[in-house]
Amino acid sequence: MLRFKLVSVAFFIISALLLYLAIEKGVSFWWLALCVLIYSAVVFYGVTYMSAGFFIKSVCHGPEDKKELCLTFDDGPHSEFTPRILEILKKHTVPAAFFVIGKNIEGNEALLKKTDEAGHIIGNHSFLHSFWFDLKSPSGMKLELRQTDEKIKEVLGKVPLYFRPPYGVTNPPLYKALRGTSYTSIGWNVRSFDTVIEDQHTLLDKLKKALKPGAVYLFHDTNNRTAEILESFILYAKENGYSFVSLETFVKKDAYAFN
Repeated sequence: MLRFKLVSVAFFIISALLLYLAIEKGVSFWWLALCVLIYSAVVFYGVTYMSAGFFIKSVCHGPEDKKELCLTFDDGPHSEFTPRILEILKKHTVPAAFFVIGKNIEGNEALLKKTDEAGHIIGNHSFLHSFWFDLKSPSGMKLELRQTDEKIKEVLGKVPLYFRPPYGVTNPPLYKALRGTSYTSIGWNVRSFDTVIEDQHTLLDKLKKALKPGAVYLFHDTNNRTAEILESFILYAKENGYSFVSLETFVKKDAYAFN
């Protein structure tokens, strides 16, 4: 959380100076208001953009000198769409990472095991993935991560070390929750918006235009659109000289603990 601390210290120093100048020298209080506005904008940027590393360091891309890509899928396992995606990945020998929601594992244990046996990485994406996750205390966040870890361990016999924050939001409570743990925070640098863009052609065109070395693509294995366009995107990337690698290739840290 070094950047947040530095920005906050700088803000308080500048604010104190502007307050002094306003009281003692007649400088307009609008300068102080502007300082507050700029600080708020910077913090908001840090909260919503993981790649900024404002609160925690996250792996958001791979080497930019190699034509390698990594596919990641959030919010599963999903009984209908995850199997379809797994079949496409198997057909084209493409490894991927699946960041699962703990509560979605129940009833999908066999599917989670199948995903793991296919060689894909399983990561932690919180237990509930609720809108309120980012408002929880550090202990509340830790509880959700632990619950998901336990569910995964029950099925796979190992504990994930890769964690993707819900909605990609980071803040001071999350920093405190992760501090002292073995988790590696995983982000992305290409967001597909596959849960928002309804037209498949528009979605595929967006993905093609975003193609770049070291890209980490964010998909969701919870909707039909992703399953429909995935094969076409894989073929397009390969035709343009790109290869698909495991997330471990970019992270360079183990994906699991086995104790």
